[in-house]
Amino acid sequence: MANPASPIDTSSSANDLAYLRSLAEAGKDAPLSAGPYLVAGGGWFAVASAVIGSAELALIPFDREEVMPVSIIGACVGFAVTLALLLRRDGRGAETNTNKAVGAAWTAAGVGIFLYFLAVQIASWRMGSPELLNSIMLVVALLYGAAWLVTAQVAGQRWMYGVTVLTAISLFGVAAALATPAAWLAYSGALVLSGILPGAYLMHLARTVRE
Repeated sequence: MANPASPIDTSSSANDLAYLRSLAEAGKDAPLSAGPYLVAGGGWFAVASAVIGSAELALIPFDREEVMPVSIIGACVGFAVTLALLLRRDGRGAETNTNKAVGAAWTAAGVGIFLYFLAVQIASWRMGSPELLNSIMLVVALLYGAAWLVTAQVAGQRWMYGVTVLTAISLFGVAAALATPAAWLAYSGALVLSGILPGAYLMHLARTVRE
């Protein structure tokens, strides 16, 4: 059996499962638990961004000014409630070292996003430049990419480096779309690529290992 402490190259789903099983069987680690958090964070804000983007492009019969506050507040409340439920559920079990490290990376990213959101609100108000608020999209993509890079190095799974690259590509895609009606939909797509899809894959791997 492979040494769980050593990084294991995993280029396919079968190799991913073998890696996670080796950790679980050794009793020293467990499947990564970040999946539900990524799906929750990416999901709530991807939906909100998609609604705002659809209004921007006149795909729905509402103005952006009408849907934006409702969508953003709804996403914040929905994510906060989901996060509280997940933390309450996962707090009952013992954390492994790998999950602690991965959790720390994503917590740092989340705190950074929240602090930047508050700071850019102040800067936008002081400078009279509401366009500054759009920079939050770039910061989210940047911090997601950094968190995925740390996660890939801690977990030693090659597919996560691919997610890091996709997140970087989505960062430049969102940057190119800023100041156009497609900006919010581009941001929603970036959240799907960097949060929802890889998070759902992590959940799939965790379920399979436990079966």
